[in-house]
Parts: sequence; structure tokens; C-alpha cells
Amino acid sequence: MQAHVGRPKDLEKRKQILEAAKALFLLHGYHGSSMNQIAKAAGVTKLTVYNHFQDKENLFTCAIEQTCEASINARPLGLTAESNFQMCFYQVCELALNIISLPEAIKLEHLLLELAAEKNPLALQFYNVSHQKMCTVWQDFFEQAIALKFIQADDIEKQTNLILSLLLGIRHHEVLLGIRQPPDEQEKYQIIQDSIHLFLLRYSL
Repeated sequence: MQAHVGRPKDLEKRKQILEAAKALFLLHGYHGSSMNQIAKAAGVTKLTVYNHFQDKENLFTCAIEQTCEASINARPLGLTAESNFQMCFYQVCELALNIISLPEAIKLEHLLLELAAEKNPLALQFYNVSHQKMCTVWQDFFEQAIALKFIQADDIEKQTNLILSLLLGIRHHEVLLGIRQPPDEQEKYQIIQDSIHLFLLRYSL
């Protein structure tokens, strides 16, 4: 039997669908966004949406992954023996804090909590393409720092958890609850300086 070969999928339409899905999921949540709404917002038919994405779960995963990829620079942040470690450390902290403080990132956190509260398996997929990706960036950074003897060796996950706890603290919970504004530039500077100071009290050689 001859296999049916369909037309190549239109990459521009796929992009439109992903952009529409991302906007609606962030605005209305997972359950509040239907495939009909997404198709209408993207300016395509519902059939076209299903030609690109097998179901709503698949579309959600792809949309969230694209959103996180656009925010998180997952490429290794290179250190060398000549690097100014404290300056590089500050830059990585600044990158993390800027991403986490984005209005879009805060909406994503709310969406993740919504899924987690109902024990939806999508929550784990969401976590892997967002929080876990950020952790991977940090783990790569600390592995380089240890190899170059900028900091003491220890469990990488432990070091990652420490720096993220210092950068976020209870402040971030208050931001998620809407009872505190995200830090401004001066506050970010002080948070980063304090976090690096405390981290290096533990791990400086």
C-alpha cells in the first residue's frame, strides 16, 4: 500500500498557532483556553491546528517550551582561567533574576501552580522545560567554576539550590501572591550582591 504523503506543514502557520496558544494559555490558563479559541486567534481553522499539533496537551507543551526557550539562554556560560569570576557570577545572577521577574514568567508560575494543584501530569513537563532548564544553566556554571578552582567543590544541586534560594527568598512568594512588586533595578543589585557574598562565605577557596 502506498503511504499517503501530505503537504509540508506551513512553518509560518505553526508559528502563528504557537504565539496564539502562548498568549491564551497565559491569559486564561490551560482549562480556560480551547482549541477553537486558539485557532480563531491564530487566524487558521481548527483542522489546521490539529494538523500541526496532535492534541491540546501537545500544543500546550510546545507553546510553553518555546516561551521558556525564548527567555532562558540555555547555552553554557563560558568561564576561563582568566575570567573575573565575581563579575561573571554577578552576570549569571542578573540573568536569572531578570528572567524570573518578567511579567510573563510570573504568569507562567501561576499557570504551573494551577496545574500542580490539580495533580495534572502536565505540571512535570512544564517544570522540566522551565525551572529545570534554569537549574541546568546554573549547574553548568558551577561545574566550570569548580574545575577552574574559583569555588570549593560540593554537590552541584546543593549549590544551585542555595544560590536560587538566596536570590529569590520569601520575596518571590510575595510577588507571586501579588502582595509585593518585583524588585526594581536598585533592589536587584542589592539582592545579587548579598546573595553572592553569602554564597562565597560558604564556597570561596
